[in-house]
Amino acid sequence: MESPECPVCLQPYEFAGGTVPRVLQCGHSACESCLSALPRSAAAPSTIRCPACNVLVRIPDLGPSALPKNIDLLRFCSSDSRSLDLDTTSIPNSKPNPNPLIIPVPWTESLYSNWKALVLPHESISSVSFKSGLETTTAFLSSSSSTTKNRRVSLIPVAAFNYNESGRLRLSYIARVMDSLTRMGEDSRGKLRLLMDASLNRCRGISRVFGLWMDPAEDLSRLFIVCECFDKGILDVLNEGKGMNHIGTFAMMAVEICEAVIEMHSQGIICGCLSPDCFAFDEYGRCILDLSRVLVSGKRIHGEIRGASVSDSAVFASPEVFLYLQGSVSAADCGFDDILCYESDVWCLACVIAMMLSGDATLGNDLFKGFHGFFCREVAEDPSSELLLDCYETWKEKTVLGFRVLEKMVLVLEVELQSLFQLLKSSLSYQPQNRPQIKELWSCIRNFLTKSQIASLASTDEFEMKGGFFSCSIIGDICSMLSDTITHPIKHVVDAGSLDNTDVSRVCSSTHRSKHAKQDQVWEGLSEGLDSDGFMSICLDAHHDCVIALAIGGGYLLSASFDKTIKMWSLQDFSLVQTLKGHEHKIMAMVVIDGAQPLCISGDSRSGIFIWHVGISTGQESLTNWYEHNDWRYSGIHSLAVSGTSHLYTGGGDKSIKAWSLQDYSLSCVMSGHRSTVSSLTVSNGVLYSGSWDGIIRLWSLYDHSLLSELGDNTPGSSYPVLSLSAGPHFVLSSYEDGCIKVWKNDLFVTSVKIQKGAIFAVHVDSRLLCTGGLDMVVSIQELFEDELHVDVRPVASVMVDSVITSLLHWHGKLFVGFSNKIKVFYTIA
Repeated sequence: MESPECPVCLQPYEFAGGTVPRVLQCGHSACESCLSALPRSAAAPSTIRCPACNVLVRIPDLGPSALPKNIDLLRFCSSDSRSLDLDTTSIPNSKPNPNPLIIPVPWTESLYSNWKALVLPHESISSVSFKSGLETTTAFLSSSSSTTKNRRVSLIPVAAFNYNESGRLRLSYIARVMDSLTRMGEDSRGKLRLLMDASLNRCRGISRVFGLWMDPAEDLSRLFIVCECFDKGILDVLNEGKGMNHIGTFAMMAVEICEAVIEMHSQGIICGCLSPDCFAFDEYGRCILDLSRVLVSGKRIHGEIRGASVSDSAVFASPEVFLYLQGSVSAADCGFDDILCYESDVWCLACVIAMMLSGDATLGNDLFKGFHGFFCREVAEDPSSELLLDCYETWKEKTVLGFRVLEKMVLVLEVELQSLFQLLKSSLSYQPQNRPQIKELWSCIRNFLTKSQIASLASTDEFEMKGGFFSCSIIGDICSMLSDTITHPIKHVVDAGSLDNTDVSRVCSSTHRSKHAKQDQVWEGLSEGLDSDGFMSICLDAHHDCVIALAIGGGYLLSASFDKTIKMWSLQDFSLVQTLKGHEHKIMAMVVIDGAQPLCISGDSRSGIFIWHVGISTGQESLTNWYEHNDWRYSGIHSLAVSGTSHLYTGGGDKSIKAWSLQDYSLSCVMSGHRSTVSSLTVSNGVLYSGSWDGIIRLWSLYDHSLLSELGDNTPGSSYPVLSLSAGPHFVLSSYEDGCIKVWKNDLFVTSVKIQKGAIFAVHVDSRLLCTGGLDMVVSIQELFEDELHVDVRPVASVMVDSVITSLLHWHGKLFVGFSNKIKVFYTIA
């Protein structure tokens, strides 16, 4: 058996010296020298975190040497010795929750981490003029960066899904984007990411892609890729009909477009289709590849294959690319070995260069006129390789004759172009392996700019292609998804056909008040996980005032209200089982101990504490009750928490926290320090957290009830009253009246997030789902992601309701919401 060792320095313990094991309050041990070296918070210098369980523990003033030695090293403290500090009853998420969430999070962690940085804020795009067509839409991009402030951009739709959100449930902006990416499929998503990465890597000669964007107010939720927008391109020059009156002009432009395509190949991307319109001039007059126009070119090619006339502009695609997009004929039947390769772009590039040499868009279109229609017709009539090759060679010879005409036209440039025309002719070869590489075209054209051929050839080796991996970025594949829109209508169930969607609460509270549960409506299609399911709400209408607390215990739902009653509801059919009466003043807080004999503990505005048995009984009287004090100056009890079956903690208007023994209900301790009402209490991992209207969160030890630390963010003007608290093993979050929640991890402030437009009265954390609600009558549902370094709050969806939210509870895939005089239960039906 190995000798026990310190969990910090991993040195074996000794009975003398610096490695003497010292026992902390939590029960774990560490050597004396390591405990002395552990960092301490400036706010609480007399406390450290246990290196084994991360619990805050107090160190004596004399240092770790004053702690007791752990003589019995064979009895290391396990989780059983800390049973008192685990709140397994009052907080439903204190145990792992294997049950489904009420709303499936529409992303995986890998998808979110890979794409979140590429999603632009919805407010960053302005002045958008949406059209019914699927072409480019222009807008203005605003950001904190001076280089992208009020910059004109192009929006290209890459996916579209119709979320009918006339009901109560609405996906958040980021959830819509992630859901659209998920629905696109891995293949289309991979092509889109390759194209964006090529731009984000700032490759030479490639336009910028700023990210993804979706209009949150648009009925048809289209996902756009936001690209750099240019005023002028090569096609504009050709349409002007000025021609290439100097060989240097042509050569410079041709070299730059070759370099741009080479850069795309260096990223492992084959464009597949190109046109003069795909190349634009940046602010420095350089010719670059405009990715937005490449996307539009892909859509045009799809339109031509389907027989739709979508544009008068020439778009060039090699024979193998047409076969790839058509999909009805195999490559082998048409005489191709490999369906796509880098040489597919050589074919397109040769067409663009020949069109540039013509110096006129009309002449260039006439040169290649009819190829796409001819090739598609021949493939449809007889796809045999021999006949198709013969027809293609006939078309090629006619095109080469056009090259000769071009050669005579450009003789006025007094430059011999015979070598270039030979390369262009071989670039139109039917078999891709017979075509030259792009760097050969680049080298030939560059010779027109340099006097020394050696100088031009010296740099051709700089270009390297990624072998073994290709992705044809004919994003028309992605654009074709736009027609596959999905609608999700609202369906009514039971007798909901007689209900008015705009005023369901009125119907529930009047006509159907005697029927304590009434089904409202089903909203279908939240995300892919809910396509075949629905989102249903049921109204539990029996209280006559604000429902301030909800809890699960003994197999029942318990609700406490200002109407001085506690009601028990069946979790099977949500019928009212029993009403607990006894309070003479409005109930302010409630907590449930869900043990072998479940108990419900409630506190009222005059400091009355009542303990009830949870279960069907003949009477409605409490098991016992007592009063904290009879001082009329204070507003009674505002918060309750329990630590197992050991202690009950109460916080209230007298600014103190009292610990009561659950064995004999005697007062064990009074904890003072807050300067205002203690509004919230929660227990987690051996620590009692208390929030107050003074804006401070204090941490108390459950062992000796001493103060461990205080939490704050030290932000000027941030001392809002703490309205609600929730804590986990390593984090604590609080809500405030300005609609913000603040998060601390390991006693360090992490973030402050504004998630609602008014005060947040209710917070509940279950598994990784954070639910909040308050004054703005919206239930905000967030994903709470936690790792070793930080805590991230990610908006998922929101539920619109018709009243101020006073309490929340998520349990086993059901969301219970307390209002001014009723409870709504939201859940998913199979």
